[in-house]
Amino acid sequence: MPSKAAIEAVSEALKPGYGNPSSAHGAGNASRQLIEKARLDVAELIGCEPEQLLFTGSGTEANTLALNSLAAGGTSRLVTSSIEHSSVLNHATNLAACGLDVVRAGVNSGGHVELDEIEKALRAADRSVLSVQWVNNETGVIQSVGQLINLARRYEALVHIDAAQAIGKIGMRVDQFEPDFLTFTAHKINGLRGVGAIYARDPKTIRPVRFGGTQEYGLNPGTENLVGIASFGAAARDRLNDLPAAIEFMAHLRDMFEHYLLNECPWAQINGSRKTRVCNTTNIRFSGIDGQALMARLDVEGVCCSQSSACTNQKPEPSYVLRAMGLSESEAYESVRFSTGILNTEREILDAAMTVARAANKLRKLFA
Repeated sequence: MPSKAAIEAVSEALKPGYGNPSSAHGAGNASRQLIEKARLDVAELIGCEPEQLLFTGSGTEANTLALNSLAAGGTSRLVTSSIEHSSVLNHATNLAACGLDVVRAGVNSGGHVELDEIEKALRAADRSVLSVQWVNNETGVIQSVGQLINLARRYEALVHIDAAQAIGKIGMRVDQFEPDFLTFTAHKINGLRGVGAIYARDPKTIRPVRFGGTQEYGLNPGTENLVGIASFGAAARDRLNDLPAAIEFMAHLRDMFEHYLLNECPWAQINGSRKTRVCNTTNIRFSGIDGQALMARLDVEGVCCSQSSACTNQKPEPSYVLRAMGLSESEAYESVRFSTGILNTEREILDAAMTVARAANKLRKLFA
């Protein structure tokens, strides 16, 4: 949910004094200034220049803009992994239908991309591009993006990093490793939904997917989502000012949730690497239980959770991420993802853990 700072920014942006940012009058100028302030705040959070940052309508739109830009100009191969977000995998399928060679590298049981497969795919083609998610949206497993970028540069490949799940949850300075594109979204740091961003090392390499006015330097035209962008800037500024404490707090909540739950349900287990995880995510397999049945019970109890990402969660299919990590179809169906947030309290998380444990143990008896 939006943070207090994000809500206050939205309220400010809705005042009568703000107009269309593209208009030449004073109200339009006030809106443009609000957008540029937000651009500066978001740029400071990720460590780039404001001119390298464009706002988009979502993380999916940002990924599409990045992949289309990378695929332009004679690229022969897109190298990605089998556990990417659906916005990347589905667009990769679309690019393959248009003639681009696409390679999806496998992952190990811990959820880490197989570097040998990435290197083999990059080595075997000229003018390759690499697109990898920094933090997996289902397991929270962190990829070694520094290693991956160095590997790509060795073969003169361009790089896109999907950082939607990483922003505000790990230290991030893109000026230290400079991917060609990096994409993320506002609601992952408690801004509004419906606004994302793309960092471009060289904005001139962006290839627009639509055409019209001069908004966002003419590279992503269309009337800007002023309130969403304002919330993004406020949330970014808030998170930057308190990043180490925010990370520590979310990790504390997650660990507290896991500790209680695994004590009460010792037959459950965590999917993916526990050593290289982002601070707020846990994916748990409840052996012998239908995960959808558990989710239904928890929903009634007011505990929100999922079996995959929001973009694929309506499909009655096992998680392709967990399947790629080696889980069977039934094991994937037994798994549920939980996330903690900076706005949660210890009491809420403990109550949630107690509710999950109680429901899981009841269902285990039913399914036994």
